[in-house]
Amino acid sequence: MHFCEIIEKRFACKAFNDKEINKDDLDFILNAGRLAPSTCGFEPWKFVVVSKRDNTSLSKICFNQENVATASHNIILLARTDLQAKDDYIKKQISRICPPDNEKKFNQVLNAYTYETNTLNDEQLYAYAKSDCYLALMQMALAAMSRGIDSCMIGGFEKDKVDSFLSLGYPFQTAVILSLGYRRDEPKYDKVRLNIDEVVIYY
Repeated sequence: MHFCEIIEKRFACKAFNDKEINKDDLDFILNAGRLAPSTCGFEPWKFVVVSKRDNTSLSKICFNQENVATASHNIILLARTDLQAKDDYIKKQISRICPPDNEKKFNQVLNAYTYETNTLNDEQLYAYAKSDCYLALMQMALAAMSRGIDSCMIGGFEKDKVDSFLSLGYPFQTAVILSLGYRRDEPKYDKVRLNIDEVVIYY
């Protein structure tokens, strides 16, 4: 499928049929998320795959949305907030591009990469990481469509309850959910978007 066809065909699927996604396709989708770009290459995420047996419980804390309830799989994207120079996770990430055996150089790179995050509070760190999660979210949705698999991006849920459902603790918090499966019905409406001249400014 040509890329333009993929982005044209993708839509917010409101209900899925009973067909399940096979492991090869699911792994392909998850790997697309893994390969997504992120600010400073921090990869501030983790992907939790929820299978159909837990859909009912999950949908109850997602305002009973039918797409969550009927999905073959729901992928919950978690944002991680241990993104400051003091955090072991970031030190490990930086060590991939700058070996820590040269302590002075390592600390220079570490402080340069965390210049912004070092000034952020917990709420701001969550927002910082969450914005990167949407990059992985979009790549997974497009990867799914390339295999003929539909999706819906879920931003409406009771965050604290989803965090509890997953037994999350520091440094992870729920960012967004991607419901995946095969459409039960065809889209009722054509895709509507602003015209290109309404969204692009040449400066």
